[in-house]
Amino acid sequence: MPVLPQIILGSAILILCTLIHIAVSVWVIHRLHDNEALVKAQTGVRAFVVVSLVVMVFLASHTAHLYIWAISLWLLGALPGYEEPIYFALVTYTTVGYGDVTLGPDFRILGGMASVNGILAFGLTTAFLVGLFPEIIGGLEDD
Repeated sequence: MPVLPQIILGSAILILCTLIHIAVSVWVIHRLHDNEALVKAQTGVRAFVVVSLVVMVFLASHTAHLYIWAISLWLLGALPGYEEPIYFALVTYTTVGYGDVTLGPDFRILGGMASVNGILAFGLTTAFLVGLFPEIIGGLEDD
């Protein structure tokens, strides 16, 4: 695949995954806002439940990104079977990059785009959690 189509397709997938992550973030914000009493945890058990649920929702979003990248790579014929595209998407998205499975020259720009997607999504998740913890801790301190 020539460079320009890789850039266009990779950008489209990156935008799709980012929009999914933003939608998940907005959904979580609304759920937390609607349940403000739950966010102001007041007990360690409630704090555990809130943080666990938020982390699981974001984990689901990251997992969706991985499968979008893996399915895209598989459909393009960049990697054979189903295990290699999933594995490659996982180690690339998380920026581990073992290098034992690589994309050929016709697809390698897509690998870089998947990595950018992971860095951005993990950064957004981290920022969200960092913003959430003071709210939860504030609820615990009010006791």
